[in-house]
Amino acid sequence: MIKTYVAIDVETTGLDPYDDAVIEVAAVTMTEDEIVDEWSSLVDPGRDVPPFITRLTGITGDMVEGAPSLRSLRSKLRRVIGDNVLVGHNVSFDMGFLEQAYIGAGQHRLDTLTLASILLPDAGRYALAELARTLGLGERLDEGVQRRGHRALADARKAAGLFQLLFKRACGLDFAQLSEIVAAGRGLNWPETLFFEEALRRAGKSAFGRAGPLNRLFQPPRPDGHTLNPRDELQPLDEEVITGLLQPGGNFSRAFPDYEYRAQQVQMVSAVVDAFNEKQQLIVEAGTGTGKSIGYLLPAAFWSERNERCVVVSTNTINLQDQLVSKDLPQLQKLLPFEVRATVLKGKRNYLCTRLYQQMRHSGPSSADEMALYARILLWLPKTKDGDVSEISLRTPGEQMAWAKLNADNDTCRMDTCREERCPLHVARRRAEQAHLLVVNHSLLLADVAAGNRVLPPYRDLVIDEAHHLESAVTDGLSFRADRRFLESLLEEITRPRAGLVGDVQSRARAALPVELSNVLDDVAERLRASGVQAMSRLEDFFGAMDYFFLDHVGRNSQYAEQVRLVAAIRTQPGWDHVELAWQNVEVHLKGIAEDLQKLAGGIGDVAESYDLEDGEDLRIAVESLG
Repeated sequence: MIKTYVAIDVETTGLDPYDDAVIEVAAVTMTEDEIVDEWSSLVDPGRDVPPFITRLTGITGDMVEGAPSLRSLRSKLRRVIGDNVLVGHNVSFDMGFLEQAYIGAGQHRLDTLTLASILLPDAGRYALAELARTLGLGERLDEGVQRRGHRALADARKAAGLFQLLFKRACGLDFAQLSEIVAAGRGLNWPETLFFEEALRRAGKSAFGRAGPLNRLFQPPRPDGHTLNPRDELQPLDEEVITGLLQPGGNFSRAFPDYEYRAQQVQMVSAVVDAFNEKQQLIVEAGTGTGKSIGYLLPAAFWSERNERCVVVSTNTINLQDQLVSKDLPQLQKLLPFEVRATVLKGKRNYLCTRLYQQMRHSGPSSADEMALYARILLWLPKTKDGDVSEISLRTPGEQMAWAKLNADNDTCRMDTCREERCPLHVARRRAEQAHLLVVNHSLLLADVAAGNRVLPPYRDLVIDEAHHLESAVTDGLSFRADRRFLESLLEEITRPRAGLVGDVQSRARAALPVELSNVLDDVAERLRASGVQAMSRLEDFFGAMDYFFLDHVGRNSQYAEQVRLVAAIRTQPGWDHVELAWQNVEVHLKGIAEDLQKLAGGIGDVAESYDLEDGEDLRIAVESLG
């Protein structure tokens, strides 16, 4: 049976469905392949239309004066949407307003924003207008609707077109990918499961001969270079040869028609060449327009190639890192008579831990945010060469928390296991070992210093760009941060009875171990769960004590966020002893939890080899790292 959907959009006087009102509503009825019907109406909000809303939509107070109220349109709109599945871009916003008029409450709805983030993981920007422009959806609208700008019918049509395009893309997915998304979504009652079920149903008609179950998802190309072998006797650079590339009539002017000779840039190149040759330290203050990136990259490339020495370039931001490797260095490579291998190495948290993701595939996501990220990674991982989170979007705080559970900044990512799995972090490190120019940020550079040069490959030559940010990077890079949500998410891995890491241990143990051994692990798990519940309660008391203390010691009436350093003077203030006592109450439970997690990890290790405990070693490492 063909399923029918209705794309909904409303224009409103503001963002709050309880205080603001609808000024226009539109509904586009469709199937997965065609538009069936359209309906729209202006709506009298019973109040003035704010000027900024008029500027945004073109809808004025005169236009809605005399229009029907939303209440009077209720029966008509109910007939239009019927019992169909409702679709919208951030559909909860539109339905929040309609539900105030008792329209569409309880109906199944699909969010094209969530679906686009999964099926278009590299889109970057997910506003409906941006996606419509990128995907050419506006071409389907008549010129009059396009000219009217931010209007309900135009946006409903875009949402409908986006839905149909996404459905077509979903139908083209591997059958095993669709099956896995559907299975995980059903376990959560995730609304978007319905979308993938329909795609799976249609794909199932032509599924014969498709690939079987998904196994190793991340299959990057092997790094094909060689580890650098620094020369014992350094070969100096020829300053005239290098600066000659920048002179009028040189390689740069011939390769780039818009190239502009800059004397300050040539002066900088000369100074950097001298610093390399004389093994000196150099500080350069380069004004805007100097071309400082080429000013140090050009000499660094020659120095690294000539002497087989890795030159590390440290920046303050990941954006500048990507610019150097994606834009500046490829342009530079066109002019050089030799190959320069360049790569970016980022902090562990930027890379997916494929072992932790495999754990989530076994246990299943535990929230809608985790489910959206889980599906996004499932489709992205077979295509990525890097496993770098910058290639996909983390749209919500919940998705950022989910990534925190999956990235390589954890104890399960160890050198031996990473090498065996060829995980993203291992591949990135291998490329770094083969790079002439290694681009990092200040935080990673400082982490390498703090770890005794065990984070980066061996190097002797360093360029620090954006050096004026180095002081703040030292403060951030050598500090530890744990907020309330972070601590609660760790405890939830323990306290959830049928989910979370501890629940996963119990379910796998019951499936694989004799009853007496399973009961032993159950006892430890239940003790952990009881301690976790107590710790969660004490954690709430601790943050309550913190809130109460700081209300008395910071500006109550300040409209700005404040930061307070806990110096000795603060710790002597009245009430600080209550904060310390509250933390001690949390700490005693956290220490007990850490001890029991080590016992649980040890028990898993004892039985993993003797019994067919699914992914027992991975499970042991995951439990051990949680402690």
